[in-house]
Amino acid sequence: MDNASPSLLDHPVPTEITGAGSLAVERFSRLLGGFVLRLLIFCFVIVLCAVLSRMMPGDTLEVMLSTDFARGLGTGEVQQLQETMGLGGGIASQVWEYWGKLFSGDLGYSIPHAAPVLQLLLTALPWTGLLILGAMPVFLIGGALAGIEAGQQPGGTVDRWVTPVVTILASLPPFTGAVLLLLVFGILWPILPTGGAEPLFPSTEYFGRAMGVLRHAILPMLALALHELARFYFLARAETLNLTQRDFIVNARARGISPWRLRWAYIGRSLIPACLSRLSDTLTGLVSAVFFVEIVFSYPGTGYLIYSAILDRDYDLLQGAVVFMAGVVLLMNWLIDGLSAHLARRG
Repeated sequence: MDNASPSLLDHPVPTEITGAGSLAVERFSRLLGGFVLRLLIFCFVIVLCAVLSRMMPGDTLEVMLSTDFARGLGTGEVQQLQETMGLGGGIASQVWEYWGKLFSGDLGYSIPHAAPVLQLLLTALPWTGLLILGAMPVFLIGGALAGIEAGQQPGGTVDRWVTPVVTILASLPPFTGAVLLLLVFGILWPILPTGGAEPLFPSTEYFGRAMGVLRHAILPMLALALHELARFYFLARAETLNLTQRDFIVNARARGISPWRLRWAYIGRSLIPACLSRLSDTLTGLVSAVFFVEIVFSYPGTGYLIYSAILDRDYDLLQGAVVFMAGVVLLMNWLIDGLSAHLARRG
């Protein structure tokens, strides 16, 4: 046995391999932990939304009975409608019934809209996505670029003029900014559409229809972008002030790196993880801002759909829209957190 050739077990595993393995396990455990936490939050949102919507005064049936079409209905017919609409029993039984439908993939049926809730959400979601995706480059890139310029020359022209304006924008609620844009470009200087998502008579050509959709989306996009611009402007400005004192920036300047390359290749690249992290924290506020912006401009997205559900006491539509948007926000939050953590580790 003493003269036997050494086995693989006699050789220690390199520390680089064990370190990389433990790091991968740590990353996976953090991602899994974040996913489980968001799943629990999602379940809590479902219960909270179902309970609070049923604690609201009135319901869909009462709204229907207040119309002229419902006059003459007897007590038995009203009770039958109540059972059909899932409004019978107490709040606990209604919530339990909703959970059963939800896990079977049924978000419910909207009686005022005469359509399944999922169909309504899939119709409205692209319009909301258009506003968010259209506003993101404006407040992400625009805010970061302006913040870099102001941070590189504190007290300079950009800093003295842009910072007060952005501070005012940060203090405005989203609906206030939307109303101001509506007044300026809809009444004082009427050059852009102020309501809806398409012209009353849309073009039959693809390019003409796309241009009509774009013109109707400009003001809602701008209102959303101006509301979120301040977050990324102040983040980029503060990070730039910090980065300009770092050794690698000082050395790059000493080597004669051009100012343009210094801004975008050095400072701009270093800001990406911080901007992604801030975007993850901003998602909830972004969705709530979309809600108000869509109401002001009568834009047919999920926010306007939730607003109509509140007015109609449409439980199924209200619950389905809130739960659906909560799931989308939590999923995007988890993905952005994972991406920003990966970029931060890469440096």
